[in-house]
Amino acid sequence: MTINKKILILPLVLLLAGRAAAQQLTLDWDAARRLAMANNPSVKAARASMEQAGYAYLSVSGLNYYINYQPDINIGASKIGWTGNVGHTTTGWDVGLTVTETLLNFRTASTVKTSLLAKEKAASDYQGASAMARQALAAAFANLLFAQKEIDVQKKILDMRVSKAKLIRLKYESGMESKGNTLLAEAQAERDAVSVKQAERQLVITQRALLEAIGLEGNIQVTASGDINVPSFTLEEARVARALEKSPGIVSAKKTLEAAKERVRSTRYSAYPTINTNQSYGWSDDSESDLNKSWSLGINLNIPLFGGGPTSYFNDLAAAKRSLAAAEENFKARRISLVSALRSGYDRYLSAVETARANVSMLRATEECYKEAQITYMAGKLSFIDLDNKEQAFANTDSNQFNYTRAAYNSKLELEQLLGVGVEE
Repeated sequence: MTINKKILILPLVLLLAGRAAAQQLTLDWDAARRLAMANNPSVKAARASMEQAGYAYLSVSGLNYYINYQPDINIGASKIGWTGNVGHTTTGWDVGLTVTETLLNFRTASTVKTSLLAKEKAASDYQGASAMARQALAAAFANLLFAQKEIDVQKKILDMRVSKAKLIRLKYESGMESKGNTLLAEAQAERDAVSVKQAERQLVITQRALLEAIGLEGNIQVTASGDINVPSFTLEEARVARALEKSPGIVSAKKTLEAAKERVRSTRYSAYPTINTNQSYGWSDDSESDLNKSWSLGINLNIPLFGGGPTSYFNDLAAAKRSLAAAEENFKARRISLVSALRSGYDRYLSAVETARANVSMLRATEECYKEAQITYMAGKLSFIDLDNKEQAFANTDSNQFNYTRAAYNSKLELEQLLGVGVEE
């Protein structure tokens, strides 16, 4: 399907004002996409999660890394007083500055790396949510286009049935047609009148589905603007190769794999020693002596032994390695699945497109056959059953064209979702 960008979106203020009252809203594809970017809850939630991961990374990286993990500065002051044996009271002051600095801690650096990977994975998850939202939006938008057109088709078929029923009734009254054929023609017209009502209800359902995909509430009568055509799409091997590197699902699995590798390193780092330095400088004074100054400088080597128990380190390391092995297999499976889904999906798309395009010729042929059958029937050279068969063949082919075009469009949407085409595109 190709959606022409012709009609501008109504001002957003119209959409937001008076939600309780029915409103008219006409959307082309770009307008629907922009509204979904601003209102779709899934996209907004994924965007918020991505931003949260970004802030979480900033909280442990950059300047925060050095201030929080490297120097630790303590400043204290105290006032001291005591009473001697003869009732004499003495007061004093004590002021000190202590600086503790971590010179070496591999696990702290690993924490920053893990936070960075979480941030990058959240970004890929956002792209995946955006792609899924786009697929749902595009499908809902296309369904509304089809539902609008379906009403026209059903009304055309109803007019055709009503005209035929009147014709058969006139021929019956003139003694040239049977009562059974007359009743059958009128019953067909009655059935198609019901089909028109059902198509109108389906239109309301698809309108709600589009509003849901956009993320809007309220009693809004939305109309989709665009043309219904067989969509065009090509999938080159270069695009498949890019998808293996850039698609959201692959990127997310890759970041999960890298996080598993970092957990193995972090577990190993838990057994590594850490080095800290301590520096202090202080002043003390009391009312009976001069000001005293003191300082100290030291370096500490901390070696963890049996943290969590004698076997805790070895079990934690083994668990991290098995988690890494699982992540490697999942990443491999994701790549295989993506390539298979893309190629099989493209084959299904090509089949759907070929069927839709071939049916265009069939539609023209059955329409022409029906027109000829009407003339032949009026001339008394064609039976009612043959006329009815020609009419039904034309109606079925006309209806099938929508289904074939819809199948081709849905196949294209599935491919774009696999490739990670987001709602922003």
